[in-house]
Amino acid sequence: MTTPHVPADPGGYEKSDLRTKPIVVFGVLLAVVTILVFVASYGMIRFLGWWDRARLETPASTLATGTAPPEPRLQVDAPKDLRTLRAGEQDVLTTYGWVSREAGVARIPIARAMQLILERGLPKATQPPAVGPAKGVTP
Repeated sequence: MTTPHVPADPGGYEKSDLRTKPIVVFGVLLAVVTILVFVASYGMIRFLGWWDRARLETPASTLATGTAPPEPRLQVDAPKDLRTLRAGEQDVLTTYGWVSREAGVARIPIARAMQLILERGLPKATQPPAVGPAKGVTP
């Protein structure tokens, strides 16, 4: 049986160091390219922006100009709109008022309506219409 060849001095680490010159050259080139890209980007922004200056100076929002966009509009302040809606609903449910003065239809508060239902009961249902064959349809 043969034994494997073992070097006299295994060491436990690499014998040669990493060369620093290629790493430094790569870092310098990366920095130079990065700076050139930033300079080119800035130049393009300045060059392309001169002819479109008027568009860039106009406000992007119709809210800034004070003119309202056409319907339907997006909500600007949703919590305020919800509070206004709920206040209006609460007003309709808790106050007396006319639904249609010409037709003589009024509204009453919901609490009063429930009290009247308890006192008087529900109105009696009218006789349902007689169900027969539809006109123009032969059985």
